[in-house]
Amino acid sequence: MPSNCTIEFDRSSWIFYSGETVKGRFALTTTTNKTITAMYVSLKGVAKVSFEEEGTRAQVRSSKTYVNLRTDIRCERELPAGRHTYRFRIPLPPDCPTTCTEMYGEVSYNIALVIERSALLSHEFKTPLTVVQTYNLNMYPEMLIPIKYEDIKYFCCWPCPSGPVLMSLTIPFGGYTPGQRINYELYIDNQALGNDLKCVKLSLIQIYEFRAYSGTYKSKICKNDVSSELHSQMVRRLSKRLINGSLNIPTTLPPTSTKNYIIKISYVIYLFINAGDFQRDWEMEIPIIIGTIPLEQIANDPAHTTPWIPQTPDTPAVPAADLPPSYDVYRPPTFEEATHIGEVFEDTDDNNGYNNFVHSTGPRYEDSADVPLLRLPPTPTAYRASSIAAD
Repeated sequence: MPSNCTIEFDRSSWIFYSGETVKGRFALTTTTNKTITAMYVSLKGVAKVSFEEEGTRAQVRSSKTYVNLRTDIRCERELPAGRHTYRFRIPLPPDCPTTCTEMYGEVSYNIALVIERSALLSHEFKTPLTVVQTYNLNMYPEMLIPIKYEDIKYFCCWPCPSGPVLMSLTIPFGGYTPGQRINYELYIDNQALGNDLKCVKLSLIQIYEFRAYSGTYKSKICKNDVSSELHSQMVRRLSKRLINGSLNIPTTLPPTSTKNYIIKISYVIYLFINAGDFQRDWEMEIPIIIGTIPLEQIANDPAHTTPWIPQTPDTPAVPAADLPPSYDVYRPPTFEEATHIGEVFEDTDDNNGYNNFVHSTGPRYEDSADVPLLRLPPTPTAYRASSIAAD
């Protein structure tokens, strides 16, 4: 009968923040005595990118290891038959990127119990987990500055002069978190003599940039419209209009990348104005930040979602922090919708030679209807993950 192994985390969730400590236990069951040379728990986080270079069929690839940690287990050279339990505590680096799987690349994390045996193929009991990069908006004062974007456009030129169209977009803050609403105010002054603006659309766009090095740096861009609002009422010539609206941020969005990883996530507010017949449409992109811990000013504003701010090491003191945390309301959001754009990345370099490798095409997901923050779990409880057989 083959050996088998299960993993149990000290929480019900498979989702972890960067900077957190991953804690749990492996339960190994063997039916015969085994001679081993080493045993350890490893945690690896790797990003891989692969795409075809534009204009050629050449495949451009790149990979980078962000986490490669090992905790040795003290044990005898002879492992007796029976059930053995090995606890682990492995801290995640504070700047590791968020787990994602996309058309041109992926960031994946795996934790494994590795048993090295002399003169035999080593056994590796591996399972994936999801890591989310912590982005505390309160640590960046510039997030409190409203976004103010103004532009002017002329639809006609000499010898057919016409008045300009003035546009001003105002957003109260520079950063938001999943589950909140981005309120905006758009002012349009159409002084053109012969142009009616047919419609206006605002969208929150998610941008994935995949970077690879092949002699020179190459990149591939994927964009995803995650939330939009259409205003179909026309802004007629020689008239003004003030538009107030909001964009709902899905609870499934991963945060903005804080560094230039080979897979970089960013967000923009896309403004589209249909300028009418025979005129070029008006398009603008305004950068915005999506984090994981909301600004205190937004959390206390009834116009926005009002989540309780979780206490993490880099959370500044706020009135809510004076109260004891209530972990029974913590639930992590899913990433199923936001972390897939088009096709799923296929890792052709994946080494399937390892014993008992559990392949995962993306992060594990948990249902969450309207939770705006990545939450800590309820009171720690053991969670049976999976059973992996080995010869």
